[in-house]
Amino acid sequence: MKRPSVALMAAAAIILSAHAQLFNFRNFGPSRSTEVTGTAHMEPQEVVVGEPCAIVLELEVEDGVGLEDLQLGGLPDADAPGKVVYADGVENLSDRKSAKEGHTVKRLALKARFLEPCVQEVAVVVHGMVATRRRQGGMSFTSSSSFRTRLQPFVLRVAPLPSEGRPSTFAGAVGSRFKMTQKLSPDHVHPGDLVTATYVLSFDGYCPSNLWPNIEGLSKSFKAYEPKEVSRAPGRIVWTQVLVPQTAEATNSAEVSISCYDVRAKRYELIKAPAQRLVFVSDEAASTENTAVIVTADKPMPEYGESPSGNGTAGPLTLRIAPSDSSPVVTTLPPGTPVTERGRLNGWRRLESPQGIGWTR
Repeated sequence: MKRPSVALMAAAAIILSAHAQLFNFRNFGPSRSTEVTGTAHMEPQEVVVGEPCAIVLELEVEDGVGLEDLQLGGLPDADAPGKVVYADGVENLSDRKSAKEGHTVKRLALKARFLEPCVQEVAVVVHGMVATRRRQGGMSFTSSSSFRTRLQPFVLRVAPLPSEGRPSTFAGAVGSRFKMTQKLSPDHVHPGDLVTATYVLSFDGYCPSNLWPNIEGLSKSFKAYEPKEVSRAPGRIVWTQVLVPQTAEATNSAEVSISCYDVRAKRYELIKAPAQRLVFVSDEAASTENTAVIVTADKPMPEYGESPSGNGTAGPLTLRIAPSDSSPVVTTLPPGTPVTERGRLNGWRRLESPQGIGWTR
């Protein structure tokens, strides 16, 4: 039997050595452990309810170390409705050299909006994976390991919205770049035709689920049905309302508005969509059956001040901005105040009154 050549034996030795190095590296990881330390704070340091902010992390790691699958703990409870809204994930902001040689500071942010005022100490717990790249035996390897670290605590401050200048119709919309529009379709009609009014609110901010447009100045020549929210997406809400012009005198739709708090201007504002004009093809109802559509899911709006029972409140009622006991108070209604019920949610009723609109149990 022939002996292996010297060259073949040398090649086999090199391959075995490489496999041994790879085995050792993969099984025992890098020669030294990777430590993650850092701090957390809020930017800006103080905000009002609903104002956009971010919890900023500054994590220090060794040069060449990456962070993956980050999750944060120790934050105010996002599961409690009406408390806080967080972004879907942590955003990478920037890297910079650390004062500590051979280390890098990674800045990351979790965007948030706090929906209730609070002052509390927060100690963020960060856990995830560290990816470490090493060179060994002329080859480059990457290993991963989990980590968990508790950052230095900071004080979270969320101030309530100012009470001065707050309109009675304010329902909790906070942000900037609010814009309200309305469109009538069709806008060339006969008396008795069905007209769909579409109200669109665009914004950069937060609007609660109970937000509703204020509809004012609609002529009594219209038969009006309750408006409906038909779509909601980040930065955009759409409502529709069915209107029936009963005579050719119903030429203008209502003025539609939303009360909001503008975080840039630092004040309450009324965002309006001006009335739109109908053009009547004839003073007579159309001869075709174009009015035979039945609005099955809608009901006519009650006259202003009319309550479901036809009476006013039986006792004092406290109306709040949102359906929550900790939500700011809009007004307190004395007994006998005429009210109209506009909606229900989890045992709460949304009432409209001459003193304002709000939620009560």
